[in-house]
Amino acid sequence: LKLRTDSREGRLATHEEWIEDEGCRRTYFAVYIFFGLLTMTYNHTPAISFNEFDSLDLPSSESLWSMELTDEDSWRELQSASQILTFRQAHDALFSGNSARYSAFGTRVMINAILMEVWYHKRSPDALQDVVTEYKLRLALETWESSLDQCEPETVVVQLSAPHKGHPLIFNAMAMYRNCQARLLVDLKTVQEALRYHDSYEVAAAMTNARDKVKRSQEMLKVIQFCFDCIEVAALQGIRWVARTSATNWSIEHPLCGLDLMIILSLWLWRVEHDDEPASDEEKSMYQKLRNLFDEDSMDPFSQKLSSTVARLWGSMIDEVVVWGITKLMGESFKLHSQALAGYEDSLVVEGANGLQNTAGVPLVAEVAAY
Repeated sequence: LKLRTDSREGRLATHEEWIEDEGCRRTYFAVYIFFGLLTMTYNHTPAISFNEFDSLDLPSSESLWSMELTDEDSWRELQSASQILTFRQAHDALFSGNSARYSAFGTRVMINAILMEVWYHKRSPDALQDVVTEYKLRLALETWESSLDQCEPETVVVQLSAPHKGHPLIFNAMAMYRNCQARLLVDLKTVQEALRYHDSYEVAAAMTNARDKVKRSQEMLKVIQFCFDCIEVAALQGIRWVARTSATNWSIEHPLCGLDLMIILSLWLWRVEHDDEPASDEEKSMYQKLRNLFDEDSMDPFSQKLSSTVARLWGSMIDEVVVWGITKLMGESFKLHSQALAGYEDSLVVEGANGLQNTAGVPLVAEVAAY
């Protein structure tokens, strides 16, 4: 692609040449997004650095990409009028707090770039002290969200049963956005690495053992709001309905991004339910908002606790999505995680009755038995 571009020596590409170039760019960015999903899911080192393509134009709008032109004069006029940013220009704009205008595909590419930056930041040995980088990442996320209003308008057909009303790529990008916000505060790399071995018991154990990473704070409440936004989409449509239709209405981003969010949500709920510290007014309000999403029949019949209910319902929902193999693993893991949360509660009851105290915070026998 670069050789073809350089050989033109500044001359504008013909429509046929542009179609070929744009096809290459879209393929490259699609692969970049795919490798980003692998990094997000399994904690693999990113296979493609954005320095490899920072001079590439972002993908064009769907209307320009699919437009059929009969004469080159019209194409040159249209090409001169279009303003497509390069990846580097869009990246610099995000991290300097300047909103930019690009296509829905470009929007999806840029949230993937921010996710990769979050990954590099969290894997840095100086991550806890590097407040400047964290500030820039939060600024980039805020700017990316505000840029959605400037996204190039696209004409797409949306099914009535779809959970979104706009462009599906924006719907998918919002799932990534929520995941990025959560990862800035809670790093669940032990769960991601456990997923590599496709053992639901290992994954569930990593989920439950991440309990100490989820704290109760004002910052965490903001993340819990993103978790609420994630599960609200499924709850309002109906858990069973989403389980049967998500393969056609959703993309793989949603179960992958929902993994971190639902682990954080279930562990935060468990803390609110069991910590000695009483819940604040904001925590009570959020807890009730989440409780109102589910009817009495949805509640866990054994523990009646929202923490185990959320894990069980999310697990049973994605467990039925058979199109993507990993959702079966995730579903089984969440159901085991739900049992562990209920089992840990039972062990606390027994522990209190016997006058014992688990000062080390190690998973107890009843919790392990739930596996």
